[in-house]
Amino acid sequence: MKRIFEHVLSTISALWVVLNLTFWLPWFTVAAVLKLILPDGLLPRTLISFSYHAAVRVNSFWMRYALGIHVHMEGDIGDHPSPIVISNHQSWLDIPIIHHVVTDHGPIVKFLIKRQIMWIPIVGWLCWLLGFPRLHRGQGENARKKDYETIKAFSARSRTDPGAVLIFAEGTRFTEEKRGAQASPYRHLLKPRLGGLRIMKEAADPDTPIIDLTLMYRGDSNFWECLHGSSPHVRVVIKQYRLGDIDNLGAWLNERWQEKEELLIQNERDSGTDGA
Repeated sequence: MKRIFEHVLSTISALWVVLNLTFWLPWFTVAAVLKLILPDGLLPRTLISFSYHAAVRVNSFWMRYALGIHVHMEGDIGDHPSPIVISNHQSWLDIPIIHHVVTDHGPIVKFLIKRQIMWIPIVGWLCWLLGFPRLHRGQGENARKKDYETIKAFSARSRTDPGAVLIFAEGTRFTEEKRGAQASPYRHLLKPRLGGLRIMKEAADPDTPIIDLTLMYRGDSNFWECLHGSSPHVRVVIKQYRLGDIDNLGAWLNERWQEKEELLIQNERDSGTDGA
């Protein structure tokens, strides 16, 4: 009986997310049209910011009061209007968690997305309306050149159209199968890739802060299980770095991932799920 209730709650939570996005879709559409008419106007940006923050707060309300998920933040995101955010990636719940951490307390979050996401109903439309940079993520010099130009143009726009850009350096969600396939040296992480972060370093202002998030679940991080509150405590460790202070980006990123691995191992021990 308990398991049936959990599935029902997960279904309701999934519908809540979809209906929340659907409700705000017309507002984003109006804002997108206004941006075409008034490309330098304040009204479109204000409408987008208001709608985005409202949608995030609705989801945060559901996480906190319906599912009982407590997000424990250690550190501060600062007040920069267009920071770069990097994070480990364990679950689709990472996205509302990051929204809660960043957007509830600061700028809206924009994603570097695969072009294929544009074909997903509602989600893809929102990504297009919000101007998320769409990457080819393909092989070959031509694909890399197109991605470079896309991110460079996006970085230039961020000076007048602020927002935090989120980069999952692992490129995909962590699973044991993916970890084994790439022979990752980490127990809880995939290998980080420079990709979009390297281009952002080349294109962005050196004073841009990088907000480094480490997400740690106390319980099952599976998205469907999380939708009924299987992981009631999520710990988020926040650290900040200045983009211009990083000389060797590859070495710096590997250092961050080693720190994350140590934090995740300690979190595993603290939650009593150490598989070692």
